[in-house]
Amino acid sequence: MIERLAAALALLLAAALAWQSQRLGAERAAHARTQAAWAGERAATAQAEAANATRYRKLEGEHRDTTDRIRADAQTAIAAARGDADRARAAGQRLQQHASAWLAAQRAAAQAGATEPGGTPGLDAAQLLAELFGAADERAGELAQAADAARASGSACERQYDSARAMIEAAQGLEGGHAQTP
Repeated sequence: MIERLAAALALLLAAALAWQSQRLGAERAAHARTQAAWAGERAATAQAEAANATRYRKLEGEHRDTTDRIRADAQTAIAAARGDADRARAAGQRLQQHASAWLAAQRAAAQAGATEPGGTPGLDAAQLLAELFGAADERAGELAQAADAARASGSACERQYDSARAMIEAAQGLEGGHAQTP
């Protein structure tokens, strides 16, 4: 009986050992499959990160190029506004010179024909108006130049903001898993 019991126990131990070996083999195979899947995921993630980094660098380069172009355009517009202001100032000075020459001619003609001492009040008022007009024209030119520069700078700022907004939206599109171009 002891022999049978020992044989049954040995058979039971052999069956348990076989079952445990089979389970261990299955677990090792499952572990190998999981490791292979994780390695594939890591490789896919690394590849996606590299692709996203390339897209972000491209996006950043495009934004930098756009920003440089906007800056150059703004500087060109400001330079053009300065040139326009200089031409307008020169035209105003020529007009002022013509007005001064006309007033001098009118004063000379009035003095030649004047019989009363005290001058010609009409010409004094005209001279005052010409001086006021000259001062107003000069100030208007300064204001126009400042306004043109402010407009060019504001326009550049607005275009810079639009460019930055487009870059942010494109970057958010990349994060969402689908690439967008600005």
